Amino acid sequence: MQLQGIDSNLLVMLHPLLQTQSVAKSAKLLGMSASATSHALARLRILLGDELLVRAGRTMVQTPRGAYLAPLVAEAVAALERVIQPPDDVCPEKLERTFYLAYADYLDWVLLPSLDRALRAQAPLVDVLTNSSYKNTIEELRSDGLDLAFLVTTDLPPDMHTKPVMHDRFVSMVRKDHPCLQKRMTLKRFADLEHLLISPQGSSGGVVDTMLAEKGLSRRVARTLSSFMPAPFLVANSDYVLTLPKSVADVAATLVDFELLNMPAAPPGYTLRLVWHQRMHHDPAHKWFRNLVTDQLKNRGSQHAQPPSS
Repeated sequence: MQLQGIDSNLLVMLHPLLQTQSVAKSAKLLGMSASATSHALARLRILLGDELLVRAGRTMVQTPRGAYLAPLVAEAVAALERVIQPPDDVCPEKLERTFYLAYADYLDWVLLPSLDRALRAQAPLVDVLTNSSYKNTIEELRSDGLDLAFLVTTDLPPDMHTKPVMHDRFVSMVRKDHPCLQKRMTLKRFADLEHLLISPQGSSGGVVDTMLAEKGLSRRVARTLSSFMPAPFLVANSDYVLTLPKSVADVAATLVDFELLNMPAAPPGYTLRLVWHQRMHHDPAHKWFRNLVTDQLKNRGSQHAQPPSS
Protein backbone atom coordinates (compact mmCIF):
# COMPACT_ATOMS: atom_id res chain seq x y z
CA MET A 1 0.00 0.00 0.00
CA GLN A 2 1.40 3.42 -1.01
CA LEU A 3 1.23 5.96 1.80
CA GLN A 4 1.29 8.89 -0.63
CA GLY A 5 -2.31 8.21 -1.65
CA ILE A 6 -3.70 7.92 1.87
CA ASP A 7 -5.42 10.74 3.75
CA SER A 8 -3.44 10.87 7.00
CA ASN A 9 -6.43 12.45 8.73
CA LEU A 10 -8.13 9.08 8.54
CA LEU A 11 -5.47 7.65 10.84
CA VAL A 12 -6.20 10.38 13.37
CA MET A 13 -9.92 9.63 13.13
CA LEU A 14 -9.39 5.88 13.47
CA HIS A 15 -7.70 6.28 16.85
CA PRO A 16 -10.71 7.54 18.86
CA LEU A 17 -13.05 5.23 16.95
CA LEU A 18 -11.09 2.16 18.06
CA GLN A 19 -10.56 3.49 21.58
CA THR A 20 -14.14 4.58 22.34
CA GLN A 21 -15.89 2.09 20.01
CA SER A 22 -18.47 4.83 19.52
CA VAL A 23 -19.15 7.13 16.59
CA ALA A 24 -20.85 9.70 18.82
CA LYS A 25 -18.03 9.84 21.38
CA SER A 26 -15.40 9.95 18.64
CA ALA A 27 -17.23 12.79 16.91
CA LYS A 28 -17.13 14.80 20.15
CA LEU A 29 -13.40 14.15 20.64
CA LEU A 30 -12.64 15.06 17.04
CA GLY A 31 -14.85 18.15 17.01
CA MET A 32 -16.78 16.75 14.07
CA SER A 33 -20.40 15.92 13.38
CA ALA A 34 -21.61 12.37 13.92
CA SER A 35 -22.42 12.16 10.22
CA ALA A 36 -18.88 13.16 9.16
CA THR A 37 -17.37 10.72 11.65
CA SER A 38 -19.59 7.92 10.39
CA HIS A 39 -18.50 8.76 6.84
CA ALA A 40 -14.84 8.58 7.92
CA LEU A 41 -15.45 5.12 9.41
CA ALA A 42 -16.95 4.00 6.11
CA ARG A 43 -13.87 5.21 4.24
CA LEU A 44 -11.60 3.43 6.74
CA ARG A 45 -13.49 0.17 6.26
CA ILE A 46 -12.91 0.37 2.51
CA LEU A 47 -9.27 1.38 2.92
CA LEU A 48 -8.42 -1.39 5.39
CA GLY A 49 -10.71 -4.05 4.00
CA ASP A 50 -12.38 -4.75 7.34
CA GLU A 51 -15.48 -3.64 9.27
CA LEU A 52 -13.23 -2.56 12.22
CA LEU A 53 -16.30 -1.85 14.41
CA VAL A 54 -19.60 -3.77 14.28
CA ARG A 55 -22.91 -3.51 16.08
CA ALA A 56 -23.48 -5.61 19.21
CA GLY A 57 -26.92 -4.59 20.43
CA ARG A 58 -26.83 -0.88 21.25
CA THR A 59 -23.05 -0.69 21.31
CA MET A 60 -20.22 -1.35 18.91
CA VAL A 61 -17.34 -3.77 19.35
CA GLN A 62 -14.01 -4.20 17.61
CA THR A 63 -13.49 -6.87 15.03
CA PRO A 64 -10.34 -8.99 15.47
CA ARG A 65 -8.69 -6.75 12.88
CA GLY A 66 -9.82 -3.65 14.78
CA ALA A 67 -8.49 -5.06 18.06
CA TYR A 68 -5.17 -5.80 16.39
CA LEU A 69 -4.92 -2.30 14.94
CA ALA A 70 -5.94 -0.37 18.08
CA PRO A 71 -2.53 -0.35 19.86
CA LEU A 72 -0.67 0.17 16.57
CA VAL A 73 -2.81 3.18 15.67
CA ALA A 74 -2.42 4.59 19.19
CA GLU A 75 1.36 4.31 18.89
CA ALA A 76 1.36 5.88 15.42
CA VAL A 77 -0.78 8.84 16.52
CA ALA A 78 1.43 9.36 19.58
CA ALA A 79 4.48 9.39 17.31
CA LEU A 80 2.85 11.99 15.04
CA GLU A 81 2.06 14.15 18.06
CA ARG A 82 5.71 14.00 19.15
CA VAL A 83 6.75 15.15 15.67
CA ILE A 84 4.62 18.29 15.71
CA GLN A 85 4.77 19.24 19.38
CA PRO A 86 7.26 21.97 20.31
CA PRO A 87 10.53 20.80 21.86
CA ASP A 88 10.69 20.47 25.60
CA ASP A 89 12.10 23.34 27.62
CA VAL A 90 15.74 22.84 28.51
CA CYS A 91 16.39 21.66 32.05
CA PRO A 92 20.07 22.62 32.53
CA GLU A 93 20.59 20.51 35.65
CA LYS A 94 19.52 17.39 33.72
CA LEU A 95 21.12 18.26 30.37
CA GLU A 96 23.74 15.75 29.25
CA ARG A 97 25.62 17.07 26.23
CA THR A 98 29.08 17.98 24.97
CA PHE A 99 29.53 21.37 23.33
CA TYR A 100 32.47 21.94 20.97
CA LEU A 101 33.98 25.44 20.85
CA ALA A 102 36.64 26.98 18.61
CA TYR A 103 38.57 29.93 19.99
CA ALA A 104 42.08 31.25 20.51
CA ASP A 105 43.65 30.25 23.79
CA TYR A 106 43.38 33.72 25.32
CA LEU A 107 39.70 32.91 25.94
CA ASP A 108 40.89 30.16 28.26
CA TRP A 109 41.81 33.10 30.48
CA VAL A 110 38.92 35.43 29.70
CA LEU A 111 35.94 33.08 29.33
CA LEU A 112 36.67 29.59 30.62
CA PRO A 113 36.91 30.24 34.40
CA SER A 114 33.52 31.99 34.60
CA LEU A 115 31.92 29.58 32.13
CA ASP A 116 33.19 26.65 34.19
CA ARG A 117 31.71 28.10 37.39
CA ALA A 118 28.35 28.70 35.68
CA LEU A 119 28.22 25.19 34.25
CA ARG A 120 29.14 23.53 37.54
CA ALA A 121 26.37 25.48 39.25
CA GLN A 122 23.67 25.19 36.57
CA ALA A 123 24.45 22.21 34.34
CA PRO A 124 26.89 19.81 36.01
CA LEU A 125 26.40 17.12 33.34
CA VAL A 126 27.39 19.37 30.42
CA ASP A 127 30.89 18.84 28.98
CA VAL A 128 32.88 21.39 26.98
CA LEU A 129 35.66 20.69 24.48
CA THR A 130 37.69 23.65 23.20
CA ASN A 131 40.12 23.77 20.31
CA SER A 132 42.10 26.54 18.62
CA SER A 133 43.48 24.53 15.71
CA TYR A 134 40.51 24.00 13.38
CA LYS A 135 41.74 24.45 9.81
CA ASN A 136 38.31 25.28 8.39
CA THR A 137 36.05 26.62 11.11
CA ILE A 138 33.10 27.30 8.79
CA GLU A 139 33.02 23.73 7.48
CA GLU A 140 33.31 22.37 11.03
CA LEU A 141 30.32 24.50 12.03
CA ARG A 142 28.38 23.05 9.10
CA SER A 143 29.14 19.53 10.23
CA ASP A 144 28.74 17.89 13.63
CA GLY A 145 32.30 18.80 14.56
CA LEU A 146 31.72 22.23 16.08
CA ASP A 147 28.92 24.05 17.92
CA LEU A 148 30.29 27.56 18.35
CA ALA A 149 33.21 29.62 17.12
CA PHE A 150 34.57 32.99 18.25
CA LEU A 151 35.59 35.10 15.27
CA VAL A 152 36.46 38.70 14.50
CA THR A 153 35.45 38.69 10.85
CA THR A 154 31.96 39.77 9.75
CA ASP A 155 32.43 38.28 6.28
CA LEU A 156 30.40 35.12 6.86
CA PRO A 157 28.30 32.86 4.59
CA PRO A 158 24.50 33.30 4.74
CA ASP A 159 24.00 29.98 6.55
CA MET A 160 25.91 31.33 9.57
CA HIS A 161 24.41 33.24 12.50
CA THR A 162 26.50 35.69 14.48
CA LYS A 163 26.24 38.19 17.29
CA PRO A 164 28.82 40.45 18.97
CA VAL A 165 29.73 39.29 22.46
CA MET A 166 32.67 41.44 23.53
CA HIS A 167 34.55 44.52 22.40
CA ASP A 168 38.21 44.65 23.35
CA ARG A 169 41.07 47.09 22.98
CA PHE A 170 44.84 46.69 22.96
CA VAL A 171 47.22 47.70 25.73
CA SER A 172 51.00 47.38 26.06
CA MET A 173 52.64 45.99 29.18
CA VAL A 174 56.16 45.82 30.61
CA ARG A 175 57.57 44.57 33.87
CA LYS A 176 57.60 46.83 36.90
CA ASP A 177 60.81 48.89 37.08
CA HIS A 178 61.35 48.58 33.35
CA PRO A 179 63.86 51.31 32.28
CA CYS A 180 61.38 52.67 29.71
CA LEU A 181 59.09 53.81 32.50
CA GLN A 182 61.55 56.52 33.52
CA LYS A 183 60.76 58.69 30.48
CA ARG A 184 57.63 59.77 28.68
CA MET A 185 56.61 57.14 26.19
CA THR A 186 56.58 58.08 22.52
CA LEU A 187 55.87 55.89 19.53
CA LYS A 188 59.55 56.14 18.55
CA ARG A 189 60.69 54.95 21.98
CA PHE A 190 58.02 52.26 21.93
CA ALA A 191 59.19 51.01 18.53
CA ASP A 192 62.78 50.85 19.76
CA LEU A 193 61.91 48.38 22.56
CA GLU A 194 62.24 44.62 22.14
CA HIS A 195 58.78 43.24 21.43
CA LEU A 196 56.90 40.01 21.97
CA LEU A 197 54.43 39.03 19.26
CA ILE A 198 51.56 36.61 19.89
CA SER A 199 50.64 35.11 16.55
CA PRO A 200 48.46 31.98 16.75
CA GLN A 201 48.67 31.55 12.98
CA GLY A 202 52.42 32.12 12.82
CA SER A 203 52.27 35.37 10.84
CA SER A 204 55.26 37.71 11.05
CA GLY A 205 53.39 40.91 11.82
CA GLY A 206 50.35 42.22 13.61
CA VAL A 207 48.25 45.27 14.38
CA VAL A 208 51.17 46.97 16.14
CA ASP A 209 53.30 46.73 13.01
CA THR A 210 50.46 48.23 10.96
CA MET A 211 50.09 51.11 13.41
CA LEU A 212 53.82 51.82 13.43
CA ALA A 213 54.13 51.57 9.65
CA GLU A 214 51.48 54.28 9.28
CA LYS A 215 53.83 56.53 11.28
CA GLY A 216 56.91 55.51 9.29
CA LEU A 217 58.23 53.32 12.11
CA SER A 218 59.04 49.64 12.58
CA ARG A 219 59.89 47.43 15.56
CA ARG A 220 62.03 44.44 16.33
CA VAL A 221 60.04 41.36 17.31
CA ALA A 222 62.46 39.47 19.52
CA ARG A 223 60.13 36.57 20.33
CA THR A 224 57.07 35.27 18.48
CA LEU A 225 54.73 33.02 20.46
CA SER A 226 51.81 30.92 19.24
CA SER A 227 50.04 31.02 22.61
CA PHE A 228 49.00 33.73 25.04
CA MET A 229 49.72 31.58 28.07
CA PRO A 230 53.47 32.13 28.63
CA ALA A 231 53.59 35.72 27.40
CA PRO A 232 52.79 37.68 30.62
CA PHE A 233 55.22 35.55 32.63
CA LEU A 234 57.96 36.17 30.06
CA VAL A 235 57.33 39.90 30.23
CA ALA A 236 57.49 39.90 34.03
CA ASN A 237 61.03 38.51 33.91
CA SER A 238 62.52 40.45 30.98
CA ASP A 239 62.69 43.82 29.28
CA TYR A 240 60.25 42.80 26.54
CA VAL A 241 57.11 44.77 25.81
CA LEU A 242 53.91 42.92 24.99
CA THR A 243 50.79 44.30 23.32
CA LEU A 244 47.68 42.22 23.98
CA PRO A 245 43.92 42.52 24.51
CA LYS A 246 42.91 44.44 27.62
CA SER A 247 40.72 41.50 28.72
CA VAL A 248 43.80 39.28 28.89
CA ALA A 249 45.85 41.94 30.67
CA ASP A 250 43.12 42.20 33.34
CA VAL A 251 43.46 38.49 34.10
CA ALA A 252 47.26 38.53 33.88
CA ALA A 253 47.33 41.34 36.47
CA THR A 254 46.05 38.84 39.04
CA LEU A 255 49.03 36.55 38.36
CA VAL A 256 52.09 38.72 37.69
CA ASP A 257 53.26 42.29 38.35
CA PHE A 258 53.54 44.58 35.36
CA GLU A 259 52.89 48.15 34.25
CA LEU A 260 50.70 49.32 31.39
CA LEU A 261 52.42 51.86 29.17
CA ASN A 262 50.83 55.27 28.78
CA MET A 263 50.83 55.17 24.99
CA PRO A 264 50.29 58.18 22.71
CA ALA A 265 48.47 55.86 20.27
CA ALA A 266 47.25 52.28 20.18
CA PRO A 267 46.02 49.83 17.53
CA PRO A 268 42.26 49.89 16.92
CA GLY A 269 40.17 47.59 19.06
CA TYR A 270 38.09 44.72 17.74
CA THR A 271 34.73 43.09 18.35
CA LEU A 272 34.61 39.39 19.13
CA ARG A 273 31.65 37.61 17.58
CA LEU A 274 29.95 34.34 18.43
CA VAL A 275 29.20 32.29 15.30
CA TRP A 276 27.03 29.20 14.79
CA HIS A 277 25.36 27.39 11.91
CA GLN A 278 21.69 27.57 10.91
CA ARG A 279 21.21 23.87 11.74
CA MET A 280 21.69 24.67 15.46
CA HIS A 281 19.85 27.99 15.50
CA HIS A 282 16.54 26.69 16.93
CA ASP A 283 17.95 23.87 19.04
CA PRO A 284 16.82 24.68 22.63
CA ALA A 285 19.92 23.31 24.35
CA HIS A 286 22.25 25.11 21.93
CA LYS A 287 20.35 28.37 22.39
CA TRP A 288 20.60 28.02 26.17
CA PHE A 289 24.34 27.35 25.97
CA ARG A 290 25.18 30.23 23.65
CA ASN A 291 23.17 32.59 25.85
CA LEU A 292 25.14 31.33 28.85
CA VAL A 293 28.42 31.94 27.02
CA THR A 294 27.30 35.43 26.01
CA ASP A 295 26.33 36.28 29.58
CA GLN A 296 29.74 35.23 30.92
CA LEU A 297 31.54 37.58 28.54
CA LYS A 298 29.15 40.48 29.06
CA ASN A 299 29.39 40.11 32.82
CA ARG A 300 33.10 40.80 32.60
CA GLY A 301 32.21 44.43 31.95
CA SER A 302 34.70 44.67 29.05
CA GLN A 303 34.03 46.59 26.53
CA HIS A 304 38.32 33.89 13.94
CA ALA A 305 38.50 32.30 16.94
CA GLN A 306 41.52 34.64 16.81
CA PRO A 307 42.02 38.21 17.96
CA PRO A 308 44.28 40.05 15.53
CA SER A 309 47.98 39.24 15.96
CA SER A 310 49.59 41.82 18.18
